[in-house]
Amino acid sequence: MSNNDTVSPDQPTKLAWNYRRNKAKAILTLQGILDGVQADKHLNDVETVFLRAWQDNDIFSLNDGDFVDIREQIDDILEDGVITHDELDDIQSMLSTILEYNDLEDGGYESTVNHLLGFLSGISVDEELNDFEIRKLSTLLNGDPELASKWPANAIKNRVDEILEDDVIEDRERDDLLNLIKAVSGQSLMDSGLAYGMSADFSTKDNADICLSGKSVCFTGKFLSGSRSTQQQRAEALGASVKKNVTKTLDILVLGAVASRDWRYSSYGRKIEGALEHRMNGGDIEIINEEIWNELIKA
Repeated sequence: MSNNDTVSPDQPTKLAWNYRRNKAKAILTLQGILDGVQADKHLNDVETVFLRAWQDNDIFSLNDGDFVDIREQIDDILEDGVITHDELDDIQSMLSTILEYNDLEDGGYESTVNHLLGFLSGISVDEELNDFEIRKLSTLLNGDPELASKWPANAIKNRVDEILEDDVIEDRERDDLLNLIKAVSGQSLMDSGLAYGMSADFSTKDNADICLSGKSVCFTGKFLSGSRSTQQQRAEALGASVKKNVTKTLDILVLGAVASRDWRYSSYGRKIEGALEHRMNGGDIEIINEEIWNELIKA
């Protein structure tokens, strides 16, 4: 074995910790998904695909008894396409026991966000939001002030509070909230199942009406239209300066079209969070997606 092949003594510990962390995230996400599903209701085709996609997640070990038990519970639900109150109570109780028994949940902010992201996925997976789901989301956010005070929950809470202010939910408000939820959860469903690959779109502009000359630009994520260095060269050729990080003086943040399922924990997610926070504090940063960027550099 060469020196390059030497395994660090703490490598097994790191691998075990990563598996435990991913396991906790998966269970918390499933809890949130199930919270978004109404009991004694027939699952539609999209919700069925969502649950099957969760079962097929490749991070799960076939030797993990907890996941074997969870899969069996989901199989029972999918068999007749109906999730009863008893089935919902049973699987939620099982998930809570697994988290507690294995000491997986630390009760911290990351755990509550994982649960929130799962809940958002659960209520938006069928491309519709009903009054019950919106009010349940409001209850969830109002019940956890710490969660609701931070991004992305604060952005969602502000929108929900505005919608419920007059106690009437209009179709336009429903559609706007659905688009925000889908962007925050960063997930979409396709015919083949759950697709994590496409990035969440937090664009603040829907057209290429921007002059790049003299502007500062930062790129984040992976781009379908070329490497990040290629995008930087294109920006500089049009008179823009390229920055590595998001600051208060940044003019434009460009989002690559491809993101990992853990985008929120990466530099990609932190740059989005920073740009949105600066905008909330009165900053003028524009956030554009790769599609708008390509239109911009061709104009």
